[in-house]
Amino acid sequence: MRSLSRLALLATLAAAASTTQAQSWQVIGFPNNTNTGAYWNNASVDNVGSAVCNVGAILTNSPALSAGSCSNQTSGSLPLSPAPLAFNNFFLGGASGSNPGGFRFGAGTYSFSQIGRLSEFSTSWGAITDAGTVLSSASLTSGNVSFTAPFSLWITQASPNAGAGTVYLSTQQTGTGPIGTRASTLNQQFAVFTPNVSLVSLSSTTFGALLQPTAVGTTFFVGMEDNVNGGRGFGTGVGGLASDRDYNDTIVRVQAIPEPATLALMAAGLLAVMGLARRRQR
Repeated sequence: MRSLSRLALLATLAAAASTTQAQSWQVIGFPNNTNTGAYWNNASVDNVGSAVCNVGAILTNSPALSAGSCSNQTSGSLPLSPAPLAFNNFFLGGASGSNPGGFRFGAGTYSFSQIGRLSEFSTSWGAITDAGTVLSSASLTSGNVSFTAPFSLWITQASPNAGAGTVYLSTQQTGTGPIGTRASTLNQQFAVFTPNVSLVSLSSTTFGALLQPTAVGTTFFVGMEDNVNGGRGFGTGVGGLASDRDYNDTIVRVQAIPEPATLALMAAGLLAVMGLARRRQR
């Protein structure tokens, strides 16, 4: 029995190790635009002259960008100053950073803001819960949003509720219409980064990684790709361009914030400390 238990434990550890290798946090490094190595460093079709416009260069602002240095740039959205990430921050991917993989976020309260956009299409984005509730970017960015269950992000050229276009999820799933039915896909339309890797609990799921903030203020940056990685553009019957996988077409900041209950506990703790201090003074 003991030997069987040990074999089962070893098998479990081996499976966990392979999962960790397939999806892990890795140091961003220096963007060189060589179209080799980590996926976030792919050469972008938005490059103008010597400018480097992939998501790694944009988030670290290196080489330094200037206004209008990238094609299809939304007015006033770039460069990001100060740069939200440094070279010792992290991106999520597989071995050598070759695969951004699928991911979703754990339950909690978050704030969302779109911080950059180089899309040549009128793409829409938002969030969808595991239960299928769809939220638009307008509702996400209008105030703090609380999720009672894990959720993923979606991108398409038409709102999922409008029933048009193909919807791609950050969990590497796809669907049409209101995303009532989801199916796995090899298309990788999302990339995720964080400066707070020590504050993120990472566990594997059927569709990639579950990112669970373990502290208030944990921040993620999500880059979205507006061309399907299979080469066909979004929408039904749209030819589209071959994807350059630069993940810079829409860049969103996702930040964990305190729950109201957590704020109440913090306030109660602070009052208790203040009361103890007054007693000692007396």
